[in-house]
Amino acid sequence: MLFSTATLWLYRPSRMVPPEGGAVPAAERHAPDAAPSPPGVLDELTGALSSARAAFANFLDLITLEARRASLAFVWMIIAGLVAVVCVVAAWLGIMVALGMWAVSLGVHPLAAVIVIALLNALAAAVLANTCIGHSRSLLFPATRRQVAGKTPVRPTVV
Repeated sequence: MLFSTATLWLYRPSRMVPPEGGAVPAAERHAPDAAPSPPGVLDELTGALSSARAAFANFLDLITLEARRASLAFVWMIIAGLVAVVCVVAAWLGIMVALGMWAVSLGVHPLAAVIVIALLNALAAAVLANTCIGHSRSLLFPATRRQVAGKTPVRPTVV
């Protein structure tokens, strides 16, 4: 087979040897006793731009690596938070079962104990939901919106 994939790499231009055998042509060689020419303004400017480009590339690499590290830390925080939520729910259920068993041991009817515990949990959920609704007004950034709109700030009244 003339063009098999096993021998195809031999014909790539990057792997070809120049006809001179890889040696530097005589015209491009410097005489050993000739002093190198001093760098010109264009060479200095090219060097400065090359250094600035390298510094910017290194800065972008740093940003990329830190963003990757931060995203991995964030993922681990989410995973740990979900596991913690499962543990808290399991502990809460255990406490509620223990409370129900204690109430039954005191002579309370089992159905009444379950209903009272369920009502207490519903009341706690309602209080927490009302607190969340009250705090949600701060999520709208009211002072920032007033500032951007150019309105005068609202002065708190002293009662």
